Amino acid sequence: MNEDEEVYDWTEKYRPKDIDSMEGNQNQLEKIRKWLEKWEVGEIPKKRGILLSGPPGVGKTTLARAAANEKGWTIIELNASAERNAAAIRSTATRSSQHISLDNFRKGKVKTGKTLILLDEVDHLSGGFSTISDEKINISMEEEKSKIRGDKGGKGELLNLLKTSKQPIIMTCNDSMRLWGNRNWRANRDRVLRLSQEIIFKRVGPIHLKKIAKRISEKEGIGIDQGALDVLVGNNVGDLRSLIHDLQALSVISGGHINIENVNQMSGVSKRDIQVDVFKSLELIYRSRNSNNATEIMINSDKDPDEMLAWFTWNNQIVFKKGELEKVSKAMCLADRALATKFTNRAYRSWYWGSNIPAQAAIIPLSKSPNSRIFLGYPNFLRRSRGDWSSQNIIEKISKDLDTSKSSIKEELWPILLAVHDEKLGSNINNIEITKRLELSGEDHLFLHGVSKSDNISESIMNLFHEGKIEEIPEEVDEKTENDDKENTNQFTLDSFS
Repeated sequence: MNEDEEVYDWTEKYRPKDIDSMEGNQNQLEKIRKWLEKWEVGEIPKKRGILLSGPPGVGKTTLARAAANEKGWTIIELNASAERNAAAIRSTATRSSQHISLDNFRKGKVKTGKTLILLDEVDHLSGGFSTISDEKINISMEEEKSKIRGDKGGKGELLNLLKTSKQPIIMTCNDSMRLWGNRNWRANRDRVLRLSQEIIFKRVGPIHLKKIAKRISEKEGIGIDQGALDVLVGNNVGDLRSLIHDLQALSVISGGHINIENVNQMSGVSKRDIQVDVFKSLELIYRSRNSNNATEIMINSDKDPDEMLAWFTWNNQIVFKKGELEKVSKAMCLADRALATKFTNRAYRSWYWGSNIPAQAAIIPLSKSPNSRIFLGYPNFLRRSRGDWSSQNIIEKISKDLDTSKSSIKEELWPILLAVHDEKLGSNINNIEITKRLELSGEDHLFLHGVSKSDNISESIMNLFHEGKIEEIPEEVDEKTENDDKENTNQFTLDSFS
């Protein structure tokens, strides 16, 4: 694209061309500057890569491109839409990381010019960290019929790249937990971070958002009232890309001068899908002393009510004392009932109550001591349910047996299945009744418990699966439950919430 050619997308038009033009995350940017300076003087840092993690729209990819442009370096970019298996990464990135790009000489640059390798959205790489033999990779690069497909071996080659590269590597991801994987995630994390430094980008604050909005408005010759600017920034959770998109849309509907009515009009037409980091959402809700604010944070988080309920259930055990937990748990059960009604009738309001009730309950105990420290955790039963090939095999098998979709199993049954196999929730790994009745294998049982086949206990568990079938347990009907079911209707009520 020529420089004189009009750019219709303002996010591209106003993408920073150097690091100094970037707003927010100043401490993080300073760390990256020091790392880049080592490469610039010909030094190879101990950690040859940087992993930029953080929510979408905060400038991770922009930083990599701005750094290359500022230094005059060549940039090689692999993103989530491209093949990123072992052969693809080796042919494109690993080989390029071993020498200076010829582009640096053609453009009259010094021999110390670098090739910055950008691996965008590495958390979308599927599979584990196992490596593929050099012979198989070389054959794949030479013969189409033997070509490695998908992302196979991609993470293993990523480690090889980080070990051997003579060029700077920047990786970006939205969710580092997804990169580490579900099984042995701590070991995988350590393997990557021994070779690279993780720098977490946070959402941009209001001051920086206002500076960007004012700068773009001036360049476009658009006026904006202070009140309109305050509302525009107040509706944004620190997403630069969203801010610029909103500003461009407002420039169209405002006729050249943005006022508060224009901003409210745009908000009324379409509520932005605000994405607040789940850990930040939880902390804000726990610390909130206003029920309306808590509910708004809950509804505008990047998780739907079902997922947020799971996060609350896990973290309430950490945040609240026993007596407080008992009271809050009743509300969580009620919220779960509310969400369940969406499967039995047209109770669309259940989505609202599924968001409202947990948020209201979560603020009650902590509001008495709002300055207390909060230590939040990633739910184990969610960590083990994402992206692992073993989980996909189990989900696929159960969906076939029940003649239903894999998505419904993953969303509704899978969290329950993992919860009942969680030792912290009272499960016993030697009890194989559920997995046997689901006709799952011993390997599946170990996976559900988060146990590796190399662990000492795995052999004794596998022997249980070879000893024969378990006896049938006769079904008993609870007369009280049966009578209660006849009296109950599908309509959700709030009578039990007090």
